[in-house]
Amino acid sequence: MGLNRDYIGYESPSVVYEVTPEAIYKYALAIGSRNMTYYNYNGALSGISGSGMAPPSFAVVHELFLAEKLWTEVALHGGPEQLGRNLLMLVHGEQDMHFYKPIRPGDTITCRAKVKNIEDKGSGELLIINVVSNNQKGERVVESEWGIFIRGIGSGQKQNVVGKKEQIQVDNSSSLLFRKIIRVPRDITYKYAQASGDRNPIHTNENVAKASGLKGIIVHGLCMLSLTMRAIIECYLDGDPSKLRRLGSRFASPVYPGDILVVDGWEMGKQDEKTVLGFEVTRRDDDVKVLRSGVAEVDI
Repeated sequence: MGLNRDYIGYESPSVVYEVTPEAIYKYALAIGSRNMTYYNYNGALSGISGSGMAPPSFAVVHELFLAEKLWTEVALHGGPEQLGRNLLMLVHGEQDMHFYKPIRPGDTITCRAKVKNIEDKGSGELLIINVVSNNQKGERVVESEWGIFIRGIGSGQKQNVVGKKEQIQVDNSSSLLFRKIIRVPRDITYKYAQASGDRNPIHTNENVAKASGLKGIIVHGLCMLSLTMRAIIECYLDGDPSKLRRLGSRFASPVYPGDILVVDGWEMGKQDEKTVLGFEVTRRDDDVKVLRSGVAEVDI
């Protein structure tokens, strides 16, 4: 059974999230970052951001609650039994985040979410959720699109969807700008589940993961994107996370704890006074692309 199209345009009530130094610290540790900007509570540790800031992808901590509320709506799935089946087949398909202002310790974030679209992909359906977050000054800090893919409920053939969101387009014809090797820690899924609040058991329970058709526990898509974000900040932005303005990618293949990954990045040009980077991530052992169509926009 497909998802209920009546939910397109449905908006959740807003929620308020208080940003604590401890939550930022926990998230930064979970993604293995030692960037002093994230631990700079009193302005003494880093000259990059005087009052410190969260890793840009930290926004998923407060966004996840709202997005999850939407994708677990019983009526969206057609009933509680179908909801249970769909949740077992749910994976994160893609993510696109635009960063407008840094999130800082002590900020009060108000966010709201709505169902932007539902797309039939043939082998499943893609639920697109838009989340907008503002700080206590009313300033936009982050706007994200979550692409939640539910396997096994598609029509068997791709459909042309009215109002379909613009796809991330990446040109990888440019010469390589940077390459970073990532060794995925074997315990990363447990740390990231605690830091992000994403406790989907396919990331922490071997039996549940295998019952979902996976080879075993897989790394959160957002965790993988955050590790890639680290590579971009370290290799291209001289360690300054405040210069990252956009980060988006498709999650093309599962990543497993212990994998060794290769992040490749290249410059695609300028847009609105920002430098646009393309990137992709490949598992070294079998040359499988695990992140595709990666795009980042930076203030350089």
